[in-house]
Amino acid sequence: MPDRLGFTASFHGVTSDLSTLMTTVMPSEMIEIKTVATPSVTAGDLSFTGTSWQWTAPPAPGRHEMTLTHGGETMTLQIFVLTPFRNLEQSSLNGYKVGAYRKTLFKGLPNYAAPKGFIDLSAGPKNLKISPHFTLGQFICKQQPGHDPTYLLVQPETLIKLETLLEAANKKGWNAKSFHVMSGFRTPHYNRSIGNRTTSSRHLYGDATDIWLDGDGDGRMDDLNGDGKITKDDARALAKLAESLAAKGGRNWPSGGVGVYGPNSARGPFIHIDSRGYRARWGQ
Repeated sequence: MPDRLGFTASFHGVTSDLSTLMTTVMPSEMIEIKTVATPSVTAGDLSFTGTSWQWTAPPAPGRHEMTLTHGGETMTLQIFVLTPFRNLEQSSLNGYKVGAYRKTLFKGLPNYAAPKGFIDLSAGPKNLKISPHFTLGQFICKQQPGHDPTYLLVQPETLIKLETLLEAANKKGWNAKSFHVMSGFRTPHYNRSIGNRTTSSRHLYGDATDIWLDGDGDGRMDDLNGDGKITKDDARALAKLAESLAAKGGRNWPSGGVGVYGPNSARGPFIHIDSRGYRARWGQ
């Protein structure tokens, strides 16, 4: 199956031609999808308004696979119906520690509102593809290993950026099947446990990733600048590629942050990518 298709689908503010993608919805809520394709799904209520498709989710949390077909091509959309969470009233979900989100919006921005719910990983599983080269399990918070159920968030905007960056890296000759995701989603509880006191990290909202390119599979960043060493300059090279995509803009690069980090005794260099909705840069 090709990674990109000859048609697009638009939902929740994103438009994509990726052959696989995901989104989320609360129980019994509706998602509007604009596309020339014809969708099919076995649960929920699907209808056509004349200009768009509307799908109303079932009342119970879970996952529903929607296929959209057009011109002999098929897009797979994994729709996760979230497990509701009441910020400041709950500190955990079925024993999984979440913690508390900030009470006020950071800079007054609505995308810093506390999540209304989380993906139950048991609706996954870990190896479920949520974009052509990334799986649900790559974004799990590193707390409570083996806990069942586990909850997380992933935003489609960041998957779109990661796929676009990976595509550009491979075109440049930095060959890899995926990025190594060192850190994806973090609960507020876990974020504080590792000494991070910020309440506005985009990791808390599921749209940030710390990544490196590891095409040779040795567990660390590849020598991207070809100087025979693994240093912050290799992270800078990957960030420079991300900046070139940001300069082009468009639907495949939603606005967000790029951060650059050098190596330390515990890990090699990496970059941070997020889709916070406004430009942010650091460490370069």
